[in-house]
Amino acid sequence: MTLVERLGRVSELLIALAGSPIPTHVFQTLADQAETVIAFDYLAVCLREAEGEAYLVHPLAGDAAETHAGRPFAPEEGLPGRAMATGRVVLVDDLTAEPDLVPDLEGRWTALGLRAALIAPVRRGLEVLGALVFAARGRSAYGPDDVQVASLVAAGLGAGFETSRIYQSLSDERSTLAAVLGSTQDAVVMVNPDGIVLLANPAVRPMLGLEPEALGGAPLPALLAEGPLRPLLEAGEPATIELGLPDGRTALASVVPVRTAYGEAVGVAAILRDITLLKELEGMKNTFVNTVSHDLKNPLGAIVLTAEMMLRSGPADPRHAARCQSILGVTRSMTELITDLLDLGKIESGLEAPREAVDLVPLVRDVASSLQVQAEAKKVALAVETPERVPVLATPGRLTQALLNLAGNAVKYTPAGGRARIGVTVTPGGAPGGAAALVTVSVTDTGIGIPAADLPYVFDKFYRVKSKATRDIEGTGLGLAITRSVGEAHGGRIWVESEEGKGSTFTFTLPAGSN
Repeated sequence: MTLVERLGRVSELLIALAGSPIPTHVFQTLADQAETVIAFDYLAVCLREAEGEAYLVHPLAGDAAETHAGRPFAPEEGLPGRAMATGRVVLVDDLTAEPDLVPDLEGRWTALGLRAALIAPVRRGLEVLGALVFAARGRSAYGPDDVQVASLVAAGLGAGFETSRIYQSLSDERSTLAAVLGSTQDAVVMVNPDGIVLLANPAVRPMLGLEPEALGGAPLPALLAEGPLRPLLEAGEPATIELGLPDGRTALASVVPVRTAYGEAVGVAAILRDITLLKELEGMKNTFVNTVSHDLKNPLGAIVLTAEMMLRSGPADPRHAARCQSILGVTRSMTELITDLLDLGKIESGLEAPREAVDLVPLVRDVASSLQVQAEAKKVALAVETPERVPVLATPGRLTQALLNLAGNAVKYTPAGGRARIGVTVTPGGAPGGAAALVTVSVTDTGIGIPAADLPYVFDKFYRVKSKATRDIEGTGLGLAITRSVGEAHGGRIWVESEEGKGSTFTFTLPAGSN
C-alpha cells in the first residue's frame, strides 16, 4: 500500500473518530478500523486518570489483548509512560533488547511473542491525555511512515476525546436544564424570532392545557388562540401581565428576550407562575383591612363623641356615669376584637405552646360552669354529657377557648326557655396500625338557627349572620374562625348543622390521646 493510499485511509479513520462523540464508540471505531492504516498484533490505549497520578491500559484489539494486569501504572512507568512524559513517539524495534521493562506490562508483551512497539502520545491541546500503543510480533515492524501515521491517528484520537468531552458537557447541561424545567411548577414556553416553539416544559399541560411533547417545532399561532399571551410572544418585548387560565386560575406571565453569551437573539420565553393563591390572599387582606377599619373606626368615633359630650357637660351632668360606662363598654369590645385577632394570628402561624396530654372532661365542665350564670340569667338550660374520662393531646388553653366560643354562642343565640348541651363521645379506633380513636365534641342548642344561605360562610373571618334576630347581639365575627383554626391545629375538623328557627349543632373532632 502506497503512502498516499494509507493517508487516504487515515483520513477516513479520522472522520469516523470525529463522528463518534461517545468514548466507547471512539474506542470501538478505532478497534474496527485501525488495521486499515497500520499493521499490528496488539492495539491498546493508555489513559491517564483524572488526578494524573497514574494511567490505565485499555486493550482494544489483537490476539494478545489480555496482556496486562489491569493495575494503574505510575505516570512515567513503562514505554507508554515515557511517551506521555516526553510527548514524543516511542519506537522500539526489539522489546527483548530494551532494558528496564515493566514485568507486568512490556514483560507480558514479550512473553506472548510481541517484539516491535510503536507508541504515540495522545494530546488535547497542550495536555497529554495518554498514549496509543501498536505492537507486532516481527522485529523492526515499524518504520518512519508508520510513525507519521500513528501520530496522525493519535491526534485524531485526542480530537475524538475532546469532542466526547464537549458532547458530555452539553449533554449534562441539557439534562440539568431538562431536570430544572421538568421540576418547576412554572410553565415555560420559548419561541424563536420566526414564531416557532423551541421549548415547552411539562407545566404547560396543567396550566395551559397543551401537550409539551407536541409543541416543539410547531408554529405559535397553531398553539395559542388569540389572547393576551400570544401578542406578547409575537412582539418579543419584555413585559409582565396577569393572565386568566382556562380553568379559572390566574397566572403572572413574564416575557423575556433570550440571547446567547455573544448577544445573538435566540427568541423570547414566557414564564407563567400560578398566582391564584396570592390573589386570594390579597383579596382576604383587603377584606381584613376594610373590616377591621370599619369595626375599629365606629367604636373610636363613639368614644370621641361621648368624651366630647362629657367635656362640655362636665361631671355634674346626671348622664356622666352612663357615658363613662358606654366608653368602657366600647373599649372592652375593641379590646376583645384586638385580642381575637392576635389569637387567630398566633394559631394560624403555629406560634403555640406544645400540646400535652390532658383530660377533656374537666375542661368541658369548667366551660359549662363559667357560662352557668349567663345561662341562668337568660333562662337557658345548659347540660353536659361526657364519659368519665377522655384523654386528648392538646393545648388546654386553646381547647378551652374553642369550647367557650361554641358554648357561649349556644347560650347567646338561644331565647329564654331554650336548651343548650355540650356532648362528648369517643369512637374506638381500628386494629393496631389502623385509624386512631376519635373524640367528637358537639354543642347543640334550640336557638334561632342559621339561614341556609349563610351556612357556608359562618367560619369565615368577620362573617356574621345579619338578621333582625342577631341585630342586637354583639360579637367580633372571629369566634368561629378561631374555633376552626384551633380544631385544624389539633388535627381535627369542624362543621355545623342548622335550621333557621330550630337551632344549631356545631361539631368538631380531635384525635384521642393515649390512656
